Amino acid sequence: MAKKVIIAIDRDDDLGQKVGIISPVIGRENVLQSAVRLALADPEDSDANAMFSAVKIYDELIEKGEDCEVVVVAGDKNVGKVSDNKIADQLDRIMVSLNPERVIVVTDGSEDEFVMPLVYSRFKVDLLHRVVVKQSKTLESTYFMLRRMFNEPKVARVTLAPIGIIFLVYSFFLLIQHPEWGVGGIILFLGLYFISKAYGLDKILGTYAEGIRRSVSEGRLSFVFYLGAGILMLIGFAIGFNASIAQSIPHIAVATFIFYSIAWITFSGVAMAIARAIDAFGEGKRVGKHFTSAFITISIGLVIWGTAGYIINPEIRDSIYRFAAAIFAALFVSAIGLIFTRRL
Repeated sequence: MAKKVIIAIDRDDDLGQKVGIISPVIGRENVLQSAVRLALADPEDSDANAMFSAVKIYDELIEKGEDCEVVVVAGDKNVGKVSDNKIADQLDRIMVSLNPERVIVVTDGSEDEFVMPLVYSRFKVDLLHRVVVKQSKTLESTYFMLRRMFNEPKVARVTLAPIGIIFLVYSFFLLIQHPEWGVGGIILFLGLYFISKAYGLDKILGTYAEGIRRSVSEGRLSFVFYLGAGILMLIGFAIGFNASIAQSIPHIAVATFIFYSIAWITFSGVAMAIARAIDAFGEGKRVGKHFTSAFITISIGLVIWGTAGYIINPEIRDSIYRFAAAIFAALFVSAIGLIFTRRL
C-alpha cells in the first residue's frame, strides 16, 4: 500500500518490444533496472527518459518523507484500443494492489496522454509530468532527430507514406500528359487521408492489411477473397473513370464515376467481408458481424447508386422512381441481413 504512486506510461510497449519486460513494473529498483535495459537497447528511446524521471520524482518524495511507490504500465505495439485495454487492466491491478490516494503521471509526449481519461477515472491525479528531451540547436542534431523520426515505423507510416503517394499520383498524370489532373488527384488523396485520420478509418484499413498479411503467410482461403476484392476495386475505378472522363460538368462527372463504379466497389466490400468472416471462423471467433457488414455494404451501395443515377438524369420521369426503388431495395437487404445474422 502507498499513499501516492508515480506512474510512468509506455503506450506503445517499447519496454516489452525492445527488452522483453512484462508490465506493470512495480518498485524503484525494478523500474530503474528496466529503464537502464531499455536505454541500453535503444539510447534514443524517450520512454527510458520518462522512467528515469519517474524514479527521480519518487526519490524526491521519499526524501520529503512521503509514502509513495513508482510503477510503469505499458500498452501494446498496436496503439489504440488494444494498447489502451492493456493499460486499463494494469491500472486496475495497481488500484487493487497499492490502493493509492493520489497519483503522479509521467509521460514522454502527447501520444501517451491519450490514456489519461483511464487514469482520471480510477485515481485522483496530483500532477501530469511530461518529459521533454533537451536537444542542442544545431543543424547536425536536427538531422539526426529527423532521421530517427523517419526510422520509427509508426512515424514513417504517417509522414513518408502520404508524401510518397502524392509523388506517385503526380508523376503518373505527368506521364500521361495531364498534370492538371495530378493536382486534382493529390487534393482528392489528401482529402481522403485527412478524413480517414479524423474518423479512424486508417486503423480499419490497417486491420484489413494485417488480415491480408496473415492470410498470405498462413495460406488461408480468405486470401482468394482479399485478392478478388482488390481486383474488383480496381475494375470499378477504371470503369468509373472511363465513363466520367467524357463529362464536362463537374458534378455530373463525379456522379457518373460513382454510378458506374459503385457496383464493383460494393462487390469488393462484400468479398472483403467474406474474407474477414473466413479468418474469424478459422480463429474460432464469431462471424455474424462480418455477414452483417456484407449486407450493410450492399445497402449502402444501392443508396449511393440510386442517388448518383438521379443526379445524372434528374429530368427523366423514371429517375425518381428508380431512386425510390433503390432506397426500398436497400431497406429490404438490410432487413434480410438483420434476420440472417440473428439466426446465425
